[in-house]
Amino acid sequence: MSPRDCFRLGLVTVLIVLLASLAAVAQTATAIKYDKSSEVKIKGVVDDVITTNSNVHVMLKTDKGIVNVMMAPEKFLKELEVTFAKGDPLQITGSQVMMGDVPLLLAREVNRNGDIMTMRDESGKGAWVGWIK
Repeated sequence: MSPRDCFRLGLVTVLIVLLASLAAVAQTATAIKYDKSSEVKIKGVVDDVITTNSNVHVMLKTDKGIVNVMMAPEKFLKELEVTFAKGDPLQITGSQVMMGDVPLLLAREVNRNGDIMTMRDESGKGAWVGWIK
């Protein structure tokens, strides 16, 4: 096999792996749906902030334990200049869903000291849809 053929084979392999990875991420993102019937209101204090798959998650310490809250895409929050920090008191309205076997709260509305931030509309559609590229 010539060096050129080796290069082409390597390039094709990388492309296949990349496409498979993108498909897996897309499937995960579309598999999580906002469910209005599971909507709850919780309050607590931010224990940690994590960004995973370009989404900002807040680990909210409540009287019932730590709740993983998916806020919004990192890019959307940066555009709005919204950040969350450990110790922030939050009241969140959102939908309790499962991501695989992990419980998750999809934030629809976030209240921080009277500042209301809308992450999703009443149907659960992300406020960032059609807004960020």
